[in-house]
Amino acid sequence: MANNRDTNIIKFIDRNCDEILAGVARCENPFEAVLNSHFFRDGMAMKLFKIADLAQSLTDDFTKEHGNLPWREAKDFKAVCEHSYLTLDVKKMWATVTDVIPELKQFCRDILALAERQARVPPMAGPGTG
Repeated sequence: MANNRDTNIIKFIDRNCDEILAGVARCENPFEAVLNSHFFRDGMAMKLFKIADLAQSLTDDFTKEHGNLPWREAKDFKAVCEHSYLTLDVKKMWATVTDVIPELKQFCRDILALAERQARVPPMAGPGTG
């Protein structure tokens, strides 16, 4: 179960996933745009960097509970962006955009829906309360 901090981080990750997918949807040939447009490529890389940075802020309990997602790879991507930006592999970045981001977006939506359902459930009354 996500705490409020993790839930807020997941909201921001979800927003960045939405922005990446919206950018891809706007292009007739998005892979060519990534290859040929520094502006488009840098925008995608920045969104991925932000997701990696946010993922690094999730609690250890959360990432352990949801170990099916590549949290370590997200942190590694952040390090590449910070220290080796000129060697960023565009094809790997594109694979992340097309393969990982849709899965991550669905994960975020599932976590946010669960958090919303849990927020609607009234707390159980303890002994001697009511």
